[in-house]
Amino acid sequence: MTKASKEPLISVIIPVYNVEEYLDRCLESATLQTYKNIEIILIDDGSTDNSGKMCDEWAEKDRRIRVIHQKNGGLSNARNKGIEEAKGEFISFIDSNDWIEANMLTDFISIAMTQHCDIVCSDPFHTNGKKQISKKRKKKIITYSQYEFVKRYLKINSNKTLYYAHSKLFRKNIIEANIYPEGLTAEDVVGTYICILNSKKICLTTQKYYNYFYNPNSITRNGFNKNNFDLIPIWDKMIDITKKRAPQYITWAKLNRARINYTLLMRMRLQLSKEIILTKYKREYVELLNNLKQNLSFLLKSPIPISRKLTIIFIILDSKIHLTAEE
Repeated sequence: MTKASKEPLISVIIPVYNVEEYLDRCLESATLQTYKNIEIILIDDGSTDNSGKMCDEWAEKDRRIRVIHQKNGGLSNARNKGIEEAKGEFISFIDSNDWIEANMLTDFISIAMTQHCDIVCSDPFHTNGKKQISKKRKKKIITYSQYEFVKRYLKINSNKTLYYAHSKLFRKNIIEANIYPEGLTAEDVVGTYICILNSKKICLTTQKYYNYFYNPNSITRNGFNKNNFDLIPIWDKMIDITKKRAPQYITWAKLNRARINYTLLMRMRLQLSKEIILTKYKREYVELLNNLKQNLSFLLKSPIPISRKLTIIFIILDSKIHLTAEE
């Protein structure tokens, strides 16, 4: 990998929708990568602000940038379109309000080539936009077989979240067409899982490169809304995929589907008032509670932390909200 012509092409896919405030920061980080053999595919997903125009202006400045303007189809649709257009041997995703460190692609491709792995991933920084001060620590690369990584992905004896499409480098040959389900949030869960099932070896680096921007004032990122219930059809899809492609993991997948009832109930209890639950989400609350009760024995016998098991029992026994909801 001493000559650019010998280096694999990386396709960087960036869906763009009404992010004029953050887009320059994202694209600057992508164009200033120390790894130069990249194409940057901007999917302008029907932006109604200046984002589409900004994409075109960036493309005029950097010949590696291609812009595709389309009607609004949502994040999954934009990612799927980017995959369809990608020419690279490897693919990496960036969300347009986030940004990456300059050496991310250099380090990721080096790991992929030297370790012969199908996916390279790392944990992101969660930031409100302020400069991150990274603690100096020795970089470590951990390799996983598919079985080992699926076990972590499905949170068996772990609570580690690995779903996100960003902070990763994928070999294109493990990514399928229309891999992200459209019309649903949490689409990363399905897309990344399919890639893992198509992989033999996954590498995790302990160094962080991806800056995941959260806006403290953002309702969509911090508040509970009806999109949270998309986790139910998402995990139903996960069950179907596992049955068809990897039945050896079906018990783990079913465990995660059962845990979704607890996850959503906890989010509602923590983020919503009793009045809002009963007036706006009563039907969903009662259904989740009943499903949690039905799966109690399965969950208590499963390899999840004891603290989680105790919380599940507490939610079921606590009548402060749910008994009222059942009246």
